[in-house]
Amino acid sequence: MGILNARMQQILQLLLSTDELQTSGEIATNLQLSSKTVQKEMKELNKLLSDKTAIIDSYRGKGYLLRIFDEEQFKHFLRKDTDKNDQVIPTEPEARMQFLMEKLLLQTSYLKIDDLADELFVSRSTLQSDINDIRKIVKKYHLSLEQKPNYGIKITGNEMDIRFCISEYVFNHKSDLSDQITELIEILPQNEIEWIRDSILTNLRKYSIVITDISLNNLITHIAIACKRIREREMVEIFQEELGEITKKKEYTVAKAIVEDIEQKLDVSFPKNEVVYLAIHLQGTKKMHSNSEMNEIENYLENDIQQLTKEILRRMDNVYSLNLFQDNELMLSLSLHLEPAINRYKHQMNLRNPLLEEIKNKYLFSYEAALTIAAEVIKESLGITIDENEIGYIALHFEAALERQKQNQKSKKRCLIVCASGLGTAQLLLLKLQDRFYDELNILGTTEYYNLKNQDFDSLDLVISTIPIFDKLPVPVIQVSTLLGRQDVNKIEKLVSLDITIIEKYMLKEFTYLQKDFSSKEEVIQFLGKELQKAGLVNNDFVDSVLERERYSTTSFGNLVAIPHPMDPQVEETFWSVVTLKHPIQWGDKLVQFVCLLNISEQNQMEESKPMYDVLMKLLDNRPLIQKVLQCDTYEALKNTLKKV
Repeated sequence: MGILNARMQQILQLLLSTDELQTSGEIATNLQLSSKTVQKEMKELNKLLSDKTAIIDSYRGKGYLLRIFDEEQFKHFLRKDTDKNDQVIPTEPEARMQFLMEKLLLQTSYLKIDDLADELFVSRSTLQSDINDIRKIVKKYHLSLEQKPNYGIKITGNEMDIRFCISEYVFNHKSDLSDQITELIEILPQNEIEWIRDSILTNLRKYSIVITDISLNNLITHIAIACKRIREREMVEIFQEELGEITKKKEYTVAKAIVEDIEQKLDVSFPKNEVVYLAIHLQGTKKMHSNSEMNEIENYLENDIQQLTKEILRRMDNVYSLNLFQDNELMLSLSLHLEPAINRYKHQMNLRNPLLEEIKNKYLFSYEAALTIAAEVIKESLGITIDENEIGYIALHFEAALERQKQNQKSKKRCLIVCASGLGTAQLLLLKLQDRFYDELNILGTTEYYNLKNQDFDSLDLVISTIPIFDKLPVPVIQVSTLLGRQDVNKIEKLVSLDITIIEKYMLKEFTYLQKDFSSKEEVIQFLGKELQKAGLVNNDFVDSVLERERYSTTSFGNLVAIPHPMDPQVEETFWSVVTLKHPIQWGDKLVQFVCLLNISEQNQMEESKPMYDVLMKLLDNRPLIQKVLQCDTYEALKNTLKKV
């Protein structure tokens, strides 16, 4: 029996992502394959799947649908075949690069090119092309790929940079924490990984230090790499002034205790420099004394960190009118995060963010605020440029604060029910409305028609009635049946949902361009910039500003969607420039076929921005909708399709 290759796994992931039919063309576009290849892989997949576990149904002219009969057996099938697949030689270029990087990073000796070509079943010229790409990758980590005649190739450079690259490149690809630990078994035996974990936890508890799960995994990863490298006689060097400074801190005492424990269990001797290096890592964990009260934690924080946090929140309030400066919980949590984050950057250390893609996709507003405001303040104040992993973590703090505000403000629409059929019927309707619109409606009560004129309409947003109301009221009235049918629900949804209003407000016919033929993101951005300049809405540096934003962090978010925008607002009123493409183009590390350029107003306010970003997020999550959007060839068709967001 065959096993799942990388393509089959990707196809299964796509089929699992929706319960709607997907054509071979749609799947091919997403995975950069031909339709014939997709059809061939579907046949092979169905051979692998037991008809008692799952099946991929094919509907002629409509597409494919995955039907799972036994969830547990299906999960077992995926685990079993993925495990087997770990031993398979990679065939896709991306998988081959990952394989080569791991092999070069985890081996200190030279590797012969002919041996590698034979192992991968590729020609020497193909491997040489891969090697050139690897040379570019390692250069980003200040490393070199040395190529020596009769010896082969080897990654060389500063030991701290090599370990950074091992940690970042080998383990950063794993989004799940358990996957990262599983991967560590390639470096050390499983029992040694468990000993390292126990030593860390025992000593953190002993010294009353609390860290996150992600920080714990980072420490386990760091020590596992350190053990392997020390056994291979590769040591880190620490500058003398850093060595003296760190040894006076609490983190050094904890690091020393962890190391002494591990030395006994693993028979590895850690030089003083390695203990200092571990102490620096501990400084870069999210930490807090578990028995501290709020005021003690504030005293524990350095004053300049508190000032930095205050400046970030002050700037956020100036731009978005969010009133975050008054949020003490945010002030404290963000300060507690920034202190170790700044330490990490001082020592050029990495922190992986396994949630990054999810944060960018689900919390676009908070991510943009973290990127354009928090990152900018940190750069101005400390001269530090933080990367998108750190920006993602800051975004989570902002999102939590916005969620708290939402709960506190009780932003549901307030409504009153008018019912002429008696109290029982009114109560039934009330319960049905509460069940269906729990997050959107705050039902203040029920009343009879004759009592309606005595109501305080200042405290109401709408009236829901089972009878016609001919009097003109100062709030909208929705007439529904007592049984609350589908049409009634649609009427209420339209009123309580801002989605349609937002789309109609921001998507303008004169700045919508469908079925265009561009080959790069630069072409798309140049085209949209020129159109806005022709309309006299932006100045000459607009395009440069959008491209600069792209250099910070790509705005392609998956599902063939990109949402570019300039670093600094230029227009008076917020609106979108929308482009759909005949063929997908490469945009950062993803394919894109739908582009929504955000032209943000200089008077950008929170009440305007957040709902707009929320609508865009719904769009990002809706794969079938995007496929329908790409078929639209008129503005009216596009608008009607997007109303289903």
